[in-house]
Amino acid sequence: MKPKELKEDKALKKIHQLRDEVAKHARKYYEEDSPEIPDAQYDKLVRELENLEKSQPQFQSDESPTQKVGGKTRADFAKIKHAVRMLSLDNAFNLEDVEAFEKRALRFLQLDRLPWNYLCELKMDGLAVELVYENGIFVQGSTRGDGLIGEDITRNLEVIDSVPKKLKKKLSLEVRGEIFLEKQAFETLNEKRLAAEEAPFANPRNAAAGSLRQLDPAVTATRPLKIFFYGLGRVLDCKADSQSGLLEFFSDMGLPVNSRRLRVDSLSKAVKFYEQAQKGRAALPYEIDGCVLKIDEFKFQEQLESTAKSPRWAIAWKLDAQIAETVLENVEFQVGRTGIITPVAILQAVNVGGVTVRNASLHNEDEIERLDLKIGDRVEITRAGDVIPKILGVKLRARDGKEIHFPKVCPACERKLSRDPEEAAWKCTNWKCAAQIEGRLIHFVSKDALNIEGLGPQWIHALLDKNLIACPSDLFALRYEDFLSLERAGEKSATKLAAAIQSARNTTLARALYGLGILHVGGTLAQKIASRVKKLSELMDLSKADLLAIEDVGEIVADSVIESRELFANDFHALDKVLSYQESLIQKASNKWSRKIFVLTGSLQSFSRDEAKTQIEAHGGVVSSSVSKKTSVVVIGEDSGSKKEKAVLLGITIWNEADFKRELASP
Repeated sequence: MKPKELKEDKALKKIHQLRDEVAKHARKYYEEDSPEIPDAQYDKLVRELENLEKSQPQFQSDESPTQKVGGKTRADFAKIKHAVRMLSLDNAFNLEDVEAFEKRALRFLQLDRLPWNYLCELKMDGLAVELVYENGIFVQGSTRGDGLIGEDITRNLEVIDSVPKKLKKKLSLEVRGEIFLEKQAFETLNEKRLAAEEAPFANPRNAAAGSLRQLDPAVTATRPLKIFFYGLGRVLDCKADSQSGLLEFFSDMGLPVNSRRLRVDSLSKAVKFYEQAQKGRAALPYEIDGCVLKIDEFKFQEQLESTAKSPRWAIAWKLDAQIAETVLENVEFQVGRTGIITPVAILQAVNVGGVTVRNASLHNEDEIERLDLKIGDRVEITRAGDVIPKILGVKLRARDGKEIHFPKVCPACERKLSRDPEEAAWKCTNWKCAAQIEGRLIHFVSKDALNIEGLGPQWIHALLDKNLIACPSDLFALRYEDFLSLERAGEKSATKLAAAIQSARNTTLARALYGLGILHVGGTLAQKIASRVKKLSELMDLSKADLLAIEDVGEIVADSVIESRELFANDFHALDKVLSYQESLIQKASNKWSRKIFVLTGSLQSFSRDEAKTQIEAHGGVVSSSVSKKTSVVVIGEDSGSKKEKAVLLGITIWNEADFKRELASP
C-alpha cells in the first residue's frame, strides 16, 4: 500500500470511529434526553470530525452526523411535518470562527464592507419547538425532531403556563421557540427525584426535554417549564422586516421573548455582548450555552439562504465550558434509604462558576472504573447544568495515587454487600441498618410524604441518637418534652415540631404509602395502589395477581411491594392505628375535564389540597399553581385571597366548594 493510501486508510478509520461516537452521543442527547458527556466534550468531537471530513473530502457523506439536524422522533408520539424545515446553527468557539462567519457572508454576497446590523441574543439551553396559531388560537405544537419531521406535543404544550393559548390579535402564525427550565426549578425537581431514589436529570436542558416529551400531559403540568420565542416557520401574518422587529412583534402578540438582546452595527460590539454574557451567565436564572449572532435585516437573510443543515446568516458562539481543576482527596461511601451504596468524591475546595465545590457524586463502582480514579489525582470537574458537581476525568495522575477500593461490607452496619448482575449498584440488604433507618425516616417526613413541617434531617438524627424513635409510627408518640430534651431545641421549636407531628396524623393513604419508601413506588403509583385498599395493613393480603391488576403496576413493582412486607409489616399496622386516612380518589373516573386547567385557592372543608388535585386529575384535568388567561376554572375555599380577585378580573369561571362537589358528581 502506498504512503498516500496508508494515510487515507488511517483517516477513514478515524472518521468512522468519530461518526459512531458522535452519532451515539447525539442519540443520547436529542432522542433519549440522557447525555453521557458534557456539551463541551460533544462539541469538541463534532469539531474534530468536521475538520477531518474537510481535509478528506473524498470521504464526505450525507449520512455523517455532521450533516444531520437533531435526532429521530420517538415512535410513541404522532408525527408532524414542518412546513419549513427547522435547521440547527453552525457553532463558533472563538473570535476567529466568528470573523470567518462574517467573511463568508460578505464573500457569498460579493460585498467588501458590512451593509447589515447584527442582533445578539442569548442561546438558551433548552428544547426547540414549533407552535402553530390559527386566527390567534394555538392549535398544534411539535418538537424539532430531525428538522423535517417532529413529534406532536400539542397536549403537553397546552398545560405549560408560559405558552400562550391565544394571541392578542387573530393572526395565523408558525412560531418557533425554546422550552427551558430555570435553575432553581431544576434543583427542586432533582431534589424530589433524589428523595424518591430516582436518577437526577443531568442538566436543566435534559430536565426540560424529559418533562416536555411525556406521554402523560399531567406529568408535564407539574414541571414549571417556560418558553422564549425567537423565530418563524412560514411567515403568514407577519410584516416584520428584521429579527429585532420580529421579536418586538412577538412581544406585542403576547408571545414571551428574551429581553436580554442587543442590536449592534459591528462585530466588535457583538463581541462585547458575548463577553458580558460570559461574565454574567452564573447570575442568570436560566441556563445558556452561548450567544447567537443573527444578521438582523431579513432581506440579507433571504439573499444568504441556508445550507442543508444551517442558515448562512446566523451562528451560535459557544461560551467557555465552566471547568476547574482540583485534587481528589478521598472517597467516602454513603448508604441510601434503600441500601444502595453511593461513592462520594471528597475534593480539595475549588470555585466552579462562582460556587465552592467540595464533593461530587461518583454514582457507582462502574463510574470509578470508567474514570480510572485514584486518591491524589488532579481531576477536572464541572457543574452539570451549572448545578450538580461532576468529575469529567483525570487531568494529572498522582505519582503515588492510592487505589479506590469499593467496600465489601456496609459502611454503616458491616453487613456483606450484594450486587444484582443486571444493575450497577452495590447494596446493603440489612433492613435494620442504622443508615437505612435514618434515610427512611427522613423520607417519611418529607414534603411529598407526610410533610411534617420543620422536622428535617438534623432533628431525625438527634431523635435517633437519643433512642426516641426507631420507626415511622414512633414519631406520633413524641411530645413537646421529647423535643425540648434535644440539644439546640428551644421552647418555640419544640412546640412547633410537636404540633406539626399531630397535624400530620390527618393524611391520605397514598401519602403514607409513598412515605414508607418502598422501592420503585413513587407518588403516582402510591395513589394507584392505595386505591385498592382502605388501610396499609391490607397490603399484606394482596396477591401478586392483585397487584398486577392495578394500573401501571408491573412485575418489578409487584415484587418490590411483596418483598417489602417483611420490613414494613409492623409499620403497616402501627400507622393504621395512629393515622387518620382522608378519602382518596383512585382510578381515573372520566375525561370530562380533559384539557381543562384548574387552580385551587383557599382552604376546602371536604378535601385536602392534594385530594382535590387527585380528584381533578382523575377526570382528566390539570392543576396549575397560578391564575392566567388559559386557566379554565378557579376553585375557591376559605381565605381564597388574590387568586380569586385575578380570576374575576380575567373573567374566569369560579367554583366554590359546593360547585366543585356538584360538578364532580355530575356525569
